[in-house]
Amino acid sequence: MNQKYNSALGAFEILSNVPGPFNIGIGTGSTTDFFTKEFLPNIKNSLTDIYSSSIRTTNLLNELGFVVKELGEDSIVDFYIDGADEVDKTLALIKGGGGAHTSEKRIAKKAKKFICIVDETKIVSDLGEFPLPIEIQDSHKTQIIESLKNLTNKITVREYKSDLNNTIIDLHHLVIDNPDELEADILNIKGVIDVGIFAVDRPNIVIVGQDSGYRLIES
Repeated sequence: MNQKYNSALGAFEILSNVPGPFNIGIGTGSTTDFFTKEFLPNIKNSLTDIYSSSIRTTNLLNELGFVVKELGEDSIVDFYIDGADEVDKTLALIKGGGGAHTSEKRIAKKAKKFICIVDETKIVSDLGEFPLPIEIQDSHKTQIIESLKNLTNKITVREYKSDLNNTIIDLHHLVIDNPDELEADILNIKGVIDVGIFAVDRPNIVIVGQDSGYRLIES
């Protein structure tokens, strides 16, 4: 089995030992898809509600026969399962390669336990080699890009909009040695909706899939 499958297996084995019922949030991405398709049906009898982080994930859940519940302001998520594009030594993440980081972070903030599933290639010393996505209001695009030029000389704009119909830009060639500070600084820029750094909302557990089995990193 490959590393993505094994990391998803690790999440399943954790949840299999949790007495039900409980609810769950499902993230977006190829590793999370392994969990959703291969393992989520096996714990269906323990589940109450399922929350989705994207249109893509909702479509997959519906295809598998699951009904997705709308995340409300007062919702509490027992477990949130999602992947990451990078995980640093402090368990801060870059997420949003698929453009869903704003909705993913909204679920993560409401989760009692955030379980991040990745393969070994996602483990890094410092965040930033993977482009950092920022979801922005299109009306502020020019000003936001100008204000971020002190961080990098390469900023690109995605051709497609987010699920929320907003513009996504990517910051390239960063070395993020203080993700908490950078997340806060970017969020303070007028017109920024959210940024793909998960520092405030670090996972409780990272499951790293290996060629044989997986290893756990706990915060």
